[in-house]
Formats: sequence, C-alpha cells, structure tokens
Amino acid sequence: MPRRLALYTRRVPYALACALGLVLLACGGGSDTTAPDPEPTPHPLPAPAPQPTPQPAPEPTPQPVPAPNPGIAGTYRLIQINNSQPGQLVTIANPDGSVIGLYRFDAATELTVDAQQQFVVTFSYTDDKSNLSFGDEGQVTPVGQTGGSTALVFSSGFYGDSFQGIAVDGVIMFSYDFDGDGRMDTSFSFQRVG
Repeated sequence: MPRRLALYTRRVPYALACALGLVLLACGGGSDTTAPDPEPTPHPLPAPAPQPTPQPAPEPTPQPVPAPNPGIAGTYRLIQINNSQPGQLVTIANPDGSVIGLYRFDAATELTVDAQQQFVVTFSYTDDKSNLSFGDEGQVTPVGQTGGSTALVFSSGFYGDSFQGIAVDGVIMFSYDFDGDGRMDTSFSFQRVG
C-alpha cells in the first residue's frame, strides 16, 4: 500500500473518532472533566444602618407652678369704716336702716393677704363698754382689672359666704356682712403697710 494511502487510511479513522468524541461531548455523553460553573456568588447585602441605642424617655420638664398674683399680697391696716376713720364712733346699720350697733373700730384692725392669696382679717372694736374682736379668713381671688383697679372676691373659710372688694393703689376695700344676716352692711378700707 502506498505510503500516502496508508497515511490517509490511518487518518480517517482517527478523524472519525475525534468527530464522534466531539458529538458525544456536545450531546452530554462521555465524561465531563470540567467542573461545573460555580453558582454566582450573591453580592452581600449592605449592612443595616446602625440603630441608635434606645434611650430612656426623658423625664417631662416640670411645669412651674404659676406664681400667685403678688400685687395684693401684704399686710394692711384699717383706714376707713363706712365714711368714718378708726377711733370714731360708727353706726353700723342694715340696708333697710335698722341699726346693728354703734362701734369704735381700732386702727389695729388688720387684713393680711399672703402669696397664695389666703386672707386673714381681724376686726378689733369696742361698743364703749367692752373690747370686742372677731376674725375671718379664706381665699381672695382677683377676678378682673379695670383702669388700674383689681376686682376681688373673698371666700370665707369660716362662714362659708363670699364678699366682693377692690384693690387699687395699695388699698383694699370690701363690703362685709358684719352682723351675719346675709346682707352686706359695712364697708371697710385697708391701706398696705407691709
């Protein structure tokens, strides 16, 4: 056999074998010596933003207690009873004209109003036979202002009634039920002394 033909004859089966091997590889036959493609590595998720450490709720800021109206707080001395001054004989009468009594009020009659708007009043007087006194106390409430004066309501803690007054320029004036019959019968004026 000529040498060329022998070479050709050997090459054909070799070429066929290679072609068959390629066909088998393409069809999945044969051994797969290559490693499978690895799964794509997922990208890591970004780390969550750091959360602030929970702090205890702040204590509520205490609200300041509103300061009572210091405008009327102080000590007051008696300067007028109806239209008379302390030491003068004063007729105390009901609105219908019936006389309650004739009294001489001492200048030591005193009204005090503290910073919490509590009032104490002590009436010192005489009927020209005996020295007399009595007192009252409770809450005084400013209820409005007009033209530099402050309207007041006095609520008695002793007698359970109330009476009205006014404060202007360091003077407190009020009408009072002196005999306790439910009718205002006497007006008193007090000047601040402290």
